[in-house]
Amino acid sequence: MSDCIPNEVVIEILSRLPVKSLIRFKCVSRTWRSLISSPHFIAAHLHFALSNTQHPPYLLFRHYDGQHKKDCFPLPSSGENGVFFAYPSDFIELRYPHKSINQSFTIVGSSNGLLCLNILYNDGYVFWNPSIRKATSLPDPSIRFSSHGPFLHSLGFGYDPTTDDYKLVRVVYLEPEGTSGVSFDAVPPLVEIYTLRTSAWRFVTAPGPPYVVDEWPLSVFVNGAVHWLAHTPWNKGAFRNVIVSFDMGDEAFHEMALPESLRGSEHLNVTVAVLDGLLALAPCNGWWGEEPYSVWVMKEYGVVESWTKQFDVDVREGLGRVVAFRRKGGVPVNKAGELVSHEPSRQRILDLPIYGLTESFYLSTYVESLVLLNIADGVLER
Repeated sequence: MSDCIPNEVVIEILSRLPVKSLIRFKCVSRTWRSLISSPHFIAAHLHFALSNTQHPPYLLFRHYDGQHKKDCFPLPSSGENGVFFAYPSDFIELRYPHKSINQSFTIVGSSNGLLCLNILYNDGYVFWNPSIRKATSLPDPSIRFSSHGPFLHSLGFGYDPTTDDYKLVRVVYLEPEGTSGVSFDAVPPLVEIYTLRTSAWRFVTAPGPPYVVDEWPLSVFVNGAVHWLAHTPWNKGAFRNVIVSFDMGDEAFHEMALPESLRGSEHLNVTVAVLDGLLALAPCNGWWGEEPYSVWVMKEYGVVESWTKQFDVDVREGLGRVVAFRRKGGVPVNKAGELVSHEPSRQRILDLPIYGLTESFYLSTYVESLVLLNIADGVLER
């Protein structure tokens, strides 16, 4: 074929094909195998997938069904008449990257078809691309219980376009001497980062944030940075909530003020989220305090005055957290282990036949990609 068609045309044709076909075509010849596995082609294929308006991204939805002792990774379509989760046939179940992982993990985040998993039973981490059924275990980070004693940590995952690199950042709060597990709010914390290009961990030289990001909070990646909800240390005077961000490019921390009505609440039932590509605040952990549970959106990134309250989520009993937002207005909400759809415009709640552990619910857009194809297979047995 290379004698008849220029190589540039071959690349243009192949970059438009689905991942499943390209994996098969690696067996055509050594030339095609080398081409399809090259960083240049992987980037070209991803660029076309992200810009292809005729085939929008899938939805990746994960939940652990404790009743049937299984974990589902369906890719649901919109269903008939745009009804979310309309039929079981809309689901495509994805397999685990490895049997040793089992269900004991959380999804830190996803980007360009690559998922970052936190393995709970040994505090390990895995990068996984379900499209090509490939995963790689990360080496152990520097800060571990065996070397530093008890600690709390928060995680963030994202993509740095300036270096075409995927990064995992850990914000670690050590136990101060003499506290014996009473407090982990000594600031600034230690910060270390793993980059896929170097396949190694290193400490971040920029100072950590002077705030406390509680353990296991949700983080979101938007505008090139990871965001967490944080607060001032409990023993440092006036209490204040803020958003802490970590820029994946310059690897520096920044802070952002919340809406004025939320800044001083000591039991703030919200977490960071993304709505239509904008930074948002969504209800989370409704077992505490203030009503109503509201969704806020920052209309202009970094401009505090642009915070706007969009609507209230009227789920009064057993609210876990808002899982996602639908373009047609529905809001999937975890309520006492069940996924329900809150529809603010109609002021009603629809029960969805989906059950799972609260911390296992994860929903995000997903695009098939070849990311990790040129990375050596990782050993997942730990």
